[in-house]
Amino acid sequence: MRILLCMVLMAAFAAPPVRAAVPVGLSDQHAEALVDPRFAALGLRSARIVAAWDAALDPSPELDQWLHTARALGLDAFVSFGPPRGDDCRPGPCALPDARALREAFLAFRERWPWVTAFGAWNEGNHPAQPTARAPSAAARLYETLAAACPTCRIAAAELLDIDGMLGWLRRFRDALSREPALWGLHNYGDVTYGRTTATAALLAAVPGEVWITETGGLVRTDRWPYDEERARLGVTRALALADAHPGRVGRVFIYQWRTAPWEAWDSGLLRPDGTPRPSYAALAEYVGAPVPPAIAPRRNDGGAVARLVRRPRANRRGVVSARVACPAAASRPCTARLSVRTRVFRGRRQLLGRRTTTIRPGTAATVSVRVPAARRRLIRLGRTTSVTARLEVGWTRTFVVRCPR
Repeated sequence: MRILLCMVLMAAFAAPPVRAAVPVGLSDQHAEALVDPRFAALGLRSARIVAAWDAALDPSPELDQWLHTARALGLDAFVSFGPPRGDDCRPGPCALPDARALREAFLAFRERWPWVTAFGAWNEGNHPAQPTARAPSAAARLYETLAAACPTCRIAAAELLDIDGMLGWLRRFRDALSREPALWGLHNYGDVTYGRTTATAALLAAVPGEVWITETGGLVRTDRWPYDEERARLGVTRALALADAHPGRVGRVFIYQWRTAPWEAWDSGLLRPDGTPRPSYAALAEYVGAPVPPAIAPRRNDGGAVARLVRRPRANRRGVVSARVACPAAASRPCTARLSVRTRVFRGRRQLLGRRTTTIRPGTAATVSVRVPAARRRLIRLGRTTSVTARLEVGWTRTFVVRCPR
């Protein structure tokens, strides 16, 4: 902790003045990004994080560290709420809290971290995996709950993703409101990736008040896109230019993200996994008037010899939890994949249901599987076990929540 505080102080004194036309912040989940000297060099004065809606009611050391670090640096923290930690919304929508539960959790948040006064009511409410996707009126009630609980807070009524159906969702959301919000959020990845302005212009035309681009950036690699640092640089450049084009309406823009691990499916990092700056970092530095690093050559492939997750863990109706992992051809020796499956909570602790180790030859992929014991499979069929936790170790470790089909 003492080392962290020293880094915080050094970063604070190193920050240069920001000269961007529209204030820029960083959206990232890790406190380490905020104390990185290269972040300090940019002189950004705000940062965003996505937190569980019940974060103040459940121990959250990572969020606590992030918020205290942001405060020590003098950053204006913006917190967007979303599903609880450990909930995986991709197999199916997560549960949505009712207004009473959200109010209780929000008041606890304000009591625990009172210096935070800027919030997003629900992150990407129109995303198909979110519990609000088919319930914009429920999302409206959540926003009004937060607005009533803290009238002096800045609260983005909805943070919209620029996908098909955005305006229809927004229309139903506004119809359910009792008053017009003063602040909105937009994630305009589609616009900045494809070089268009459609969604950004449509939202600005549809709503009054201020709009914050609460998440945007350059896509280096995703499940659908191959590795391309030049595309990412163009994405950041377009995002900043698009914000500049509407200085009277766009109040802030948050670039996502700082740095990602090699095995993550989404990579829009301003830094490479090895910590070196990308061309997108240079583009942001030039925009905010910070020192621009020496010429940074884009890389075509930054995968290295780290094992890659081809298919995240999932369960089938026979009670088998499996994940598919690839060992890169550049690896000097076979990769070892270990999968362990546990209950999420069993009498206050996790109960091991099984583990399996598989060896994968370089240049090949393999499926590592664990069969859940018969007694637990019966509980799954009865609906008494709805999900399990899968821990995957392949030179790196990651934990997944896996939904159990009945």
